[in-house]
Amino acid sequence: MAAAKKKKEAEGTSAKSALIFEMDNVALGARQIRYEVLASILKEQKIELSPILFSRYCLHPSPSAFMASFLKQMAYTASPPKQVIERMMGETVSRLMQKTTVVNDGLIQWIETAVSRGAAVACVSMLPQESADAVAAHLGFERWDIQVYSALPHVDDRSFPRAEHWLRIIKAIDRTPTRSLALVSSMFAAKTALAAMMNVVAVPDEFTEYQDFCGANLVCAELKKVKPSVFFEEISF
Repeated sequence: MAAAKKKKEAEGTSAKSALIFEMDNVALGARQIRYEVLASILKEQKIELSPILFSRYCLHPSPSAFMASFLKQMAYTASPPKQVIERMMGETVSRLMQKTTVVNDGLIQWIETAVSRGAAVACVSMLPQESADAVAAHLGFERWDIQVYSALPHVDDRSFPRAEHWLRIIKAIDRTPTRSLALVSSMFAAKTALAAMMNVVAVPDEFTEYQDFCGANLVCAELKKVKPSVFFEEISF
């Protein structure tokens, strides 16, 4: 049965294609969770964190890239940056592992349509690999055979993902960049996916909706409002 399924997928319309999405932000809305956790930490010292301030200083995918300067800017002195990062990441994972956490219902439609066409599906996360795998297992990603990749081994001050990282994932799942689609939530991720010759759908949230997604095939706040089957035909996915 498994062999027959693989053969069917290999011969599907999208046999050379890959759908790769941000697990944290596109699938689970983790940027909002990060904001709420960080706002709660700062509130303990009676410091208010607004969505505007969070968007201005805290959108880098790796907290270590901004936390020290951000806490200094906010005059927060209760805990060192490393401790704040550990707490923010730990509480984020804890909330993602709750029973109430669900996958974006619009994204599910895109995943299932891609799988039905024979495309490979993968996701990238800013969580450590062990945590990312645990969250994926908790949400039942295995039902779609989604490959999970942690960004952490590759993160530095130049940020993640870069074009080379998208290409590394595509190579690992044996697909073709020009037939692949990235579902992203930030301008940086969109531009690096475009640099990797991928198709791009931007799904901005409250914190990134103001960003420039020029070059993306599509920008939409809600994936469920777009029929993936029609869109896949338009981009030769």
